[in-house]
Amino acid sequence: MSTEHRLADATDPEATVGNLLTYAALLNTPKLARLYVYVLRNGPVAIETVKDDLELPHSTTYKYVGELEEMGVLTRHEDSRPTTIEVEPIRLTMETDHGDVVVTPVLVDAIARQIDTEDIRVFVERQGIPKLAAALHYTVRVMDGDLTQRTAANKLDVHPVEGMTVITALQDVVEGAEAYDPYLDTGE
Repeated sequence: MSTEHRLADATDPEATVGNLLTYAALLNTPKLARLYVYVLRNGPVAIETVKDDLELPHSTTYKYVGELEEMGVLTRHEDSRPTTIEVEPIRLTMETDHGDVVVTPVLVDAIARQIDTEDIRVFVERQGIPKLAAALHYTVRVMDGDLTQRTAANKLDVHPVEGMTVITALQDVVEGAEAYDPYLDTGE
């Protein structure tokens, strides 16, 4: 089921809040985010392949698959052998007092990368997920040539070295996301 379709119908507050909760779960659970992004990149893919490639315990893999399925973003194809799964690229648009915010799979990937990328993990521990989202926004602007890393770090209101370090780490995330995030706007 496409999240884009559900978000377009503003008359369905249940679906809209459901999408918000889906993102909250993905943004607060790096291992779940990692599984989501892996399946988004490689799907349809066998569940056992996901388990093996991500080195997850059997029970954790099936727990996360079940959670994504309950959220409505994962589809199981049980007619194929072995059973395969795939996920929808999700997008959440929020109107805030500070302007519209669009959250796409690239942010979920940034959350997932903190498992393997110390610079992102430390930044999230010190600054939090909202600041990571801002850093991702500025990373795209740096990559588009709109800002320098130092200017972006200043806009983040963090120490320049910390800001430039996370922006450098996030550039890998953005470059990879261009292949699987249809909502990523890199300005190219």
